[in-house]
Amino acid sequence: HQCYAHLPGPPRSSFILGNLPDIWKYKKLTGRTFIEFVVEQRFKYGSIFMLTLFHRAVVYLADPSYVRQVFINNHKYLHKASFVYEKVGFIFGERALGYGLITNTDKSSWRKRRHIMNPAFHRKCLKDFMGNINNVSNRFLIRVGKVAADGEHVSMVKEFTNVTLEAISQVSFNINTNAIEDPESPFPSAIRNYLRGVQANIDIPLPAAVLGIFQFEIFQKDSQRVQINAAKFLRQFALECILARKKELAGKKEAPNDLLSLLINDGSLTSMDIIDEFITIFFAGQDTTANSFAFTLYEILSNPHVEEKLLNEIKEVLGDREEVEFEDLAKLKYTGQVLAESLRKHPVVIGIPGRILGKEITIGGYKISKGSLLSTYSLMMAMNPEIWKDPEVFNPERFADPASIPNLSTIYFPFSLGPRNCIGQTFAKFESKVILVKLLQKFQLKLLPNQTDRMLQRTIMTPRDGVMCEINKRADG
Repeated sequence: HQCYAHLPGPPRSSFILGNLPDIWKYKKLTGRTFIEFVVEQRFKYGSIFMLTLFHRAVVYLADPSYVRQVFINNHKYLHKASFVYEKVGFIFGERALGYGLITNTDKSSWRKRRHIMNPAFHRKCLKDFMGNINNVSNRFLIRVGKVAADGEHVSMVKEFTNVTLEAISQVSFNINTNAIEDPESPFPSAIRNYLRGVQANIDIPLPAAVLGIFQFEIFQKDSQRVQINAAKFLRQFALECILARKKELAGKKEAPNDLLSLLINDGSLTSMDIIDEFITIFFAGQDTTANSFAFTLYEILSNPHVEEKLLNEIKEVLGDREEVEFEDLAKLKYTGQVLAESLRKHPVVIGIPGRILGKEITIGGYKISKGSLLSTYSLMMAMNPEIWKDPEVFNPERFADPASIPNLSTIYFPFSLGPRNCIGQTFAKFESKVILVKLLQKFQLKLLPNQTDRMLQRTIMTPRDGVMCEINKRADG
């Protein structure tokens, strides 16, 4: 406690639990999230402050210059906190992501794997998969058309979750999970249960090694058993896909030039390593993009002038065409602005959850000791009126000329920042434009009463109310 007594921040309500009782009380009284609690502290205590969570002090940075100093200029002195990421890679002791790109805390191992995987996410490679993305989108439109014909009211969070999962499976691994046609198929169900398990792990303030006790059935609750079994299913599913692809490659059959072939052909990764990356790609790209879609759709439907401008652009760029071509992506400029503004106002990936400092540095006049845990959240920047005028207003015109926005990379980092930024961000942008444009071109959606943009915090942020919609086919669609 004395090591951090010189830093601003709320007083601890418990010597042992630190600020946790305050956070629990805030969440109970307001129905809001931990991230929103942190944002409130930023406006009370300034752009550098600390919270004590159980036995760990976390120093939060909310000034662009501090973010640049620490996470960009001094990134070589930072490393991921294994006690955080082991809870993501292992569910109650059961390996799932293991040590994939997200959870790998060994810099040399991470660098090697990132180098192997980079080509699969290059623009040139993704261009070749535009057909796959269009095909997945068309299957999604058939599903939405059925919903419209049946007069159902649906959660668009759930619908987007299924289409983004299928898009990843088709582009990265050339497999069909049947997520769109059968939302209860085993693979998407296992992904959902695994995500719940990650959040359950994080919510328990104990080290990942201790949580391994739940491997013994006598200690398991029903929910934990389901989540552990989900991790086992995902790894077995991944192994079967890998073995099938290896057989194709060994038999000199024509195999897809995708991420899975890249990982296998490299030859330096074990099957265990490839399984880690297989599941990591689904974990990183499915839920994040789906929830970003959902927040974006909420804002479009809540701002009719935005929807009208989007529809005009779609008509201008595509005309009567239904397939989105690679060359169309750059022309869909306003669509890109809408997606960018949604990521500003609703950053579904909270930011940088924690890096351990490898040397003592001074930030904003405060000495921060070696071994400190540093963090920054996108929402602290997004809601700051000194950075963004009227931050609560959804205004896509903010991103009409991104190059003119001061300090953009340190006030807006929906895909993280520094060398460990998201490998799949280009794919996410391609996929988002194609699916959103095709959906709005064919269907008119309307929010049901009492829908809000209030957040629910899981491993990422999701719309609490589900973005429930009524759907009708457009007369000219």
